[in-house]
Parts: sequence; C-alpha cells; structure tokens
Amino acid sequence: MAYFNIVRSLFGPGVLIMPLAISQTGLILGPILGLSYGLLLVHTHIMLLKSLTEIARQLKIPYISYRYGFRLAVLHGPPIFNGIGKCGPQIIAIFMFMSQLGICTIFVILTSDSVRDLMDWQSNNTALLALLPPFLLLEFCMKTLSIVSYIALAGTMLNLMGLVLVIYQTLSDPVKIYKYAADELMPILYACGAYLCNLSAVGVILQLDKNLVNPRIMTSKFGVIPVGMLVPTVVSMIVGVLGYWSFGTMEENILRVLPLDEVTALIILSVYVISVTFAYPIQCYPAIAVVIEVIKYHDPMVVPGAKMLHRIETFGRPLFVLLTFTICYFVPFQAPFVAFTGNLCTAMVSVVFPALMDICLKYPDEYGYMNFHLIKNLLLIALGLFNWIVGAFMCGYIIHVRILSRNSPNNPGFY
Repeated sequence: MAYFNIVRSLFGPGVLIMPLAISQTGLILGPILGLSYGLLLVHTHIMLLKSLTEIARQLKIPYISYRYGFRLAVLHGPPIFNGIGKCGPQIIAIFMFMSQLGICTIFVILTSDSVRDLMDWQSNNTALLALLPPFLLLEFCMKTLSIVSYIALAGTMLNLMGLVLVIYQTLSDPVKIYKYAADELMPILYACGAYLCNLSAVGVILQLDKNLVNPRIMTSKFGVIPVGMLVPTVVSMIVGVLGYWSFGTMEENILRVLPLDEVTALIILSVYVISVTFAYPIQCYPAIAVVIEVIKYHDPMVVPGAKMLHRIETFGRPLFVLLTFTICYFVPFQAPFVAFTGNLCTAMVSVVFPALMDICLKYPDEYGYMNFHLIKNLLLIALGLFNWIVGAFMCGYIIHVRILSRNSPNNPGFY
C-alpha cells in the first residue's frame, strides 16, 4: 500500500505537463534534467526522513512531525539560524499549505480546461461555474480519510486508463521538428519548476512514514522512496519524450493539443475530468490538516476543543475549494502555474529545508571527509534558493504576460 500510494501521487495529472517541459528544454537535455531532478528529490526525501528519525531517536519518541522536527534541527545548528528555527513550525506550515493550494488549483485548471474543450465553450468561466457544485459536494461528503481514499482509488484507476490512452495517442506521425537542448535560462527554469512540482511527494511520504509499522522500508535500498519515486520519474520522462515527439512544442499540457475530432481524444478528456475531480479531495486533506494542526498547537495554554476544531474544519473545506476556484479564475494557465508552484514551494519544502536540517544536525564536526556533507548540502541549498528566487520570478513574469495578453482588446476572446 505504501508503494501504491506514492506511485498514485506521482502518476497524477502532472504527467500530462511533461511533454511541455521536454519541449522547453529539448529532446536530449529535457530527460537528462528530469532524471537528475528525480534523483535529487529521492536523495532529499531520504535525507528528510533520516533527519526526522534521528531527532525522534534523540528525544526517545516514536515520531516527530516535519514542522517541529525542522525547528529542533535548526536550533541544534549554528546560532545564525536560531531565528529561522524559532519560527520553524510556522514556516513549514505556510509552505506546505501553499504547496497543496497550488496543487489543488492546478487540478481545477486542468478540469476546467478539459470541460471547456469537451463542451466547446469560449471561456473557462462557464466551466468553473459548472464544476463548482460537484467539487463542493465531494468535499462536503468526504469527511473522513477512509472515504477520501476509496474515492481517490477510483480516480487513480481512471487516471491510469487515461495515461494509457494518452500514450496510445502519442504513437502517431511525429512532427519532425525538434530542438535537442535549450539555449536560454528561462525555459530551463520553467521546466525545472514543472519537474519539482510533479516529481516531489513530500506530503505523501511524511504521511506514510507516520503510519507504517516499519518505517525503515521507506529509505532502504529498494524501499518505497527509491523505487516508488524513480519508476514514475522514468515513466514521466517517457511520456514527455513521446508527447514532444508526436505533437511538438505546446503551450499547455498534452490534453490541449489532442485532435478533438477523434473519439479517443474525447474519451481521454472525459476520463481525466472524472479522475482529477475524484483525486481533488485527497489533495485538499493535507492542507486542511495543516491548518487544524496550527490552530490546535498555536498556544499550549489555550487548546481548542474537539467541537471547535470540527467547526473550523467544516467551514474550512468549502472555503478552501472556493479559494482554489478564485485563483483559477484569475490565473487559468496550468503550465506556468505548475512551474511557479514548483519553484516557489517545492524547491523550499523538498530541497532547501531538508538540506538545512542535515547541516544543522551534523553541526559542528560531523560533516565527513573534507566536509563533504556540508559542501553537498550548501550546493543543494544554493540550487533550491536559485529556483525559489529566480525561477519563481520568471514563472510569475510569464503568468503576468499571459494575463495581460488574455485581457488585451486584440485577443479574439476579449469581452
């Protein structure tokens, strides 16, 4: 089940944007860069779990959360990081919530685009209005994790069926016009954000580590993280290469370039609308859990009662859905938003913070031969911060330009 859950997470709708990432970076550089980021995320995820395990061992407790583990690890390190450590739980909570908010918004953008293409509507706004009631209903009905898991299982089966049909659709006549490597920084950072967003599964991994009877299978040589993350990474690269090979350069995910005059393409769109809708509640669950945890443990002297927490959760779920739909209304562009989310959130949660924790836990003199671990983690932090600052800025700029273009009077869809 642990293998299934992580594979289910990484084989989500994010695979559909891989052809765009490959088209931006090139037919040779793209897969190399994607596999490199996949290996990097496997390493940082294992490093994160080992850091949390070491903290729990020293405290003689069975488990510690990412939020408080980050705080204790950073406070153990050099004094210069003490300010970050004291605000550690709030920092992790903000980035985790933003990450889940971004993922859920991506789901809404994907489904609204697909519904618009199926119904041949001129605007996403009509599709958003049509999708809002079922999304709210699903969120209202799925009050327990067990119900959410069963519905998500059905969505996963549909998602895998859609992925098989997408691969079948890509095996057509190639466009025969390719680029093999990008020669500019912007498309590379654009693709790196997509890789970070789609190949990371830190939320799922933390939940698995918490609930497994033997958490060591997560980080073993052929454990859940190495196998469960690398296999989807390789498959994602194959889908990306096939999509670029078949359809060439694209602006959004591969669903937007399928020939809608064919029955197979319409079936693919329909399958993904249903599967992504079913998968949406399980992506909302961690975000609401973060909010509840922050409220519950914000002040040790004032702990909210069970009824109060239940009310907050009851009102928080529909508000979260409305928030994702609102963001989608203003930013209805899946590809740049995926890259923006990856660079802004995943780069910090999955790369920078685990590397910082490892540096602090090994402080002052456990960095190995010639300070290998210190140098390696500093390079990881530099890479993550570069993605966070430069990558997020460039992707935000692309979103800004596309919004201006959409609202231009010269746009045929301008109202």
